[in-house]
Amino acid sequence: MSVVMERSAQPQVSMQDHLHQVFAHSVSFGDTGEMAYLGRQPILDRNQQLLGYELFYRSDGNQTQADFADAVHASLVVIAALLQDVGTEQVLGGKTAFINIAAQSLNEDAAIQLLEPHRTVLELPADCALDSGAINRLESLRKAGFGVAIAVDSLATLRLPQFALATHVKIDLHKIGMDSLERLTQLLNAMRGRRLLVAEKVETREQAARCLELGFDALQGYYFARPETLSARKLEPGKAAVMQAIRLLLRNADIVEVDQALKRDIALSVKLLRYMNSAGMGLSKKIDSLKSAINLMGYSKLARWLTLLLATADSRDPTGQILARTAITRGRLIELLGEAQFEFSQRDNLFITGTFSLLPAMLMVSMDEAITDLDLPADVISALQDRSGPIGSYLRLVEACESPSLQGVDRLCRELGIAPKALNLAQMQAADWVQRLGI
Repeated sequence: MSVVMERSAQPQVSMQDHLHQVFAHSVSFGDTGEMAYLGRQPILDRNQQLLGYELFYRSDGNQTQADFADAVHASLVVIAALLQDVGTEQVLGGKTAFINIAAQSLNEDAAIQLLEPHRTVLELPADCALDSGAINRLESLRKAGFGVAIAVDSLATLRLPQFALATHVKIDLHKIGMDSLERLTQLLNAMRGRRLLVAEKVETREQAARCLELGFDALQGYYFARPETLSARKLEPGKAAVMQAIRLLLRNADIVEVDQALKRDIALSVKLLRYMNSAGMGLSKKIDSLKSAINLMGYSKLARWLTLLLATADSRDPTGQILARTAITRGRLIELLGEAQFEFSQRDNLFITGTFSLLPAMLMVSMDEAITDLDLPADVISALQDRSGPIGSYLRLVEACESPSLQGVDRLCRELGIAPKALNLAQMQAADWVQRLGI
């Protein structure tokens, strides 16, 4: 099975070979911090309406410049923050993302393929040296619907091979200078093919007016808005769980095994549902089960997504493992207690309710904020928000079992028709299940 972005003239790559490449590449990735940070600056059209945002790497909340040693890793961190941590809707609000991409990222483009092509413009620096393989990949990305922005800081940039693939031209007014701007725009307008002209680092009213007079399509700079930094607490998947899921994909395991592997890590479950239900996926129906997400995503794209998780994973929070273990135990216990009362197709909802019930503690936000992008079923939302509904009663029972006083356990057991012996057995089975998972 070939990747959809690959040129048909190139040798076909089997899914198995591709996943081995993904797996081998993923183990070299490093850790980031406990918070995700993402810089953005608005890009406005000629009528000063919002066209999109350029997104920047930020290592912390106080950083105002995109300082980094590894351009490829910086690109990955930006993509991860957009898709998994801060969220596409919060960052973009339906507008276009302009994402800076290192030359090497075009040859290691697993993360790029997770982006929504028609809402993404890939920005390449002016001094970006691309070999023939990278040019071919860029051409494939263009055919898939991605925009390509080329930064121009001299006339030499116009002669680069990638310039022929540009949909946008970004001109840095600091580097070009207002005196040379008219000559450059004349050359660009005379060239074959229509490209949107974007002026960067516009700092005065006079500069903005002059750019519009010369026919620029969009403007960006301090005159309109300085870059702002968005942040979100990162919900970190365990590296062992991610690696186990990748191993299953490597051997083309049954979807039931993959589903079970993802269920074992609360962060994997949340991130996958959030990603699949993002507006950029363009799905007409919301996804509320992991199996549906896996089916729609496919093993190859799921492997790329898992690779991105590994690239930005962090396991330094000492409370994370304790909370994860408690959450998974809750999920399994509710699933066991309710299996006789709920249809098989609904048991995923029981497990999700238990595991997601500790999201506020993991993310340090309210429950409403924690589940706002997940598009969960109504009965799961009711259970999580106020412990109401049929699933909510089971969640209240499980929470009561965790209390040293066990207050309310007897009453809830009577209401749900659960014998004390059955509750004790289910607790032992749930604890044993979690222990065997190695969590």
